[in-house]
Amino acid sequence: MNLDTQQRKIVNDLMIKYNLSEKEVIEIIESPFIFIRQTIKELDVEDIKTEEEFNNKIKNFNIPSIGKLHGSYYNYKNIQKCKKT
Repeated sequence: MNLDTQQRKIVNDLMIKYNLSEKEVIEIIESPFIFIRQTIKELDVEDIKTEEEFNNKIKNFNIPSIGKLHGSYYNYKNIQKCKKT
């Protein structure tokens, strides 16, 4: 993880406050994104034919202080079109 000066200060403050190593703090920060990436990779989306199937399979993630991460059927269809060409 490449940290700028402000991020480095936040990591250092967390290290001091919770008596953790830099590696532990960075792992805590990255863990939600690692979980989201693994979950998305495990989805089987190749056989989706309808918007209803898409909505039943696709997961949404709420990331505190950032917002909701979700996929739309419109974007899925466009990506599938690009893959075919």
